[in-house]
Amino acid sequence: MEQVRAFVGIALPRECREQAARLGAAVAGLARGAASPARAEAVHLTLRFLGDVPTGGPGGLPAITAALAAIPFAAFGLRFGGGGFFPDMARPRVAWAGLAVGAPECLALAAAVDTALVPLGLPPEARPYRPHLTLARLREPGRGGDWAGALGRLAAAAWPDLRVTACTLWRSVLSPTGARHEVLAVFPARDA
Repeated sequence: MEQVRAFVGIALPRECREQAARLGAAVAGLARGAASPARAEAVHLTLRFLGDVPTGGPGGLPAITAALAAIPFAAFGLRFGGGGFFPDMARPRVAWAGLAVGAPECLALAAAVDTALVPLGLPPEARPYRPHLTLARLREPGRGGDWAGALGRLAAAAWPDLRVTACTLWRSVLSPTGARHEVLAVFPARDA
């Protein structure tokens, strides 16, 4: 059966995606080794990566779509702020922006997504969910960089206030130039 690489997340407005790309380029420029800043067209806030899922069958896309559509959640405010590195500053692989507003709501929504997908054979994530926005991937962390300067830029970045009114199921198509994301379904917020 055909499969697609899929994930659930929150779509962001253009101004926020462009800010993430600019900030990612600035952080990548502080690395001494190879680094890849986020591309504006690919920026989103991931709630749950699903991996390869079948296009049909009991645990396939139609069942996943129905399960996600049944999740009640209220619209909420969100603003990025601050940030850091995964796994840590000693050997950073990913530079990220954190949330100044909306983290509890993102945590609750991610948990609801996990719970809704368990009956379809998708176990909950093993690692705790940490809402963040990936800004850059640092390909050679051992070569170092001005990580203190990067943290300063992350702390000083001005982000717009957002209103989350939906979550999205995406298909991710990988290519040599990077992933392209195609919207499969959008799930509007409604009263919980």
